[in-house]
Amino acid sequence: MVTDSSSVPASRLSRFLSVLVIILGIVMVGAGIGVYAYTSGQLADQKITVAAVTEDDPGSLAGKPVEGPFTALAQVNAIRHHINSATGGKTYGELGSVNTSDGKTYKSDVTVEQSTDGQAHKAGDPLSSADAKTYAARATAQSGSFLQASLLVSVVAFGVAALIIGLGLMFLVIGIALVSLNRRLVRRA
Repeated sequence: MVTDSSSVPASRLSRFLSVLVIILGIVMVGAGIGVYAYTSGQLADQKITVAAVTEDDPGSLAGKPVEGPFTALAQVNAIRHHINSATGGKTYGELGSVNTSDGKTYKSDVTVEQSTDGQAHKAGDPLSSADAKTYAARATAQSGSFLQASLLVSVVAFGVAALIIGLGLMFLVIGIALVSLNRRLVRRA
């Protein structure tokens, strides 16, 4: 059998590239699994349990530890429900701002337009019950928004990890196919 000398370097290069693609695939699968495990571990360390949405309809994941993307999303939905209950369906941005530093007294003079109860208040006066309720609802909405955002970041991290694993598997399959194709071409030459 006569071999063309120009095909020998090409087969070495294709073999090297095939193995490189396989190695990249293995690295990507490992990195994706590592990111997924790290994110899961960080969530588990927080000791969060999925809250029941309501007593009548707690949700299928209520009571389970938040350790993965589905339990994190379930907790986000429970937080959203509880925020809506506390704020009457208003978001943090929709709630009026009561100017207070301690949650008990007015920090500065409040006009009738700024007050929830429609009364003017002076700095140092105790919060009216309506303004105290608004202040509490706004604080709840703020905390809940931060919690939701944090949990949604972890959901994105799980998605990125799954994407990296998927791409790594794709590289593995392509690398194996290239190795197989290279072997066939070398045998024919």
